[in-house]
Amino acid sequence: MFLPSSAASRSGEEERRRQAYSKVEGYIMERIPAECRSEAQVVVQEVQCGDPSCSPIDTGITVLFNSGGRGMFGVPVAPADFEAEDLDEFCPPGEIFAEWFKGNNVEWYPNPVDDDAYEANMQEMLRFQIGTLVQCRIAADPVTGWANGQVVELFYRESNWPPGQVAPYKIQLDDGRKIFAPQDTPEVVRARPHPG
Repeated sequence: MFLPSSAASRSGEEERRRQAYSKVEGYIMERIPAECRSEAQVVVQEVQCGDPSCSPIDTGITVLFNSGGRGMFGVPVAPADFEAEDLDEFCPPGEIFAEWFKGNNVEWYPNPVDDDAYEANMQEMLRFQIGTLVQCRIAADPVTGWANGQVVELFYRESNWPPGQVAPYKIQLDDGRKIFAPQDTPEVVRARPHPG
């Protein structure tokens, strides 16, 4: 049953989430050196952390540069609670952003950490990884509007998109078409059910 009040509630939650992400993106852009800033896009994601020593929801941040360089880091604060000061300890210094801008694969850790744990946490930013078999919403019908495909690229971007616009996934459909998923939500892309 369709309940307009629940749809309005979801819409309000989504708007609050977008505002929180936008606020975090602004804080990050302020930390990127001026000479790299116009070439940068910031992608913000909520990351659920199962580690009892961290906050239940972290903020995963990916910085993509038009040069092809990129870097990732996390902040143990939910995007809705994020303040500029949270970056003091967890944001890379300008030199690291400059290396990412040049396309150098430089890892940065705010504190000494377990490499495997850090890498696993960054991979959790998105629900699916390259090679995952998925279904994508390609039409309005909630039952028949899905097509099978496979994730072929993460943080996809087209050259004519405005700065900051990135799609979480590029997907090759089983029929050969390549599309992108504009959001990492179950309403847009979901795991492909196993044949039963």
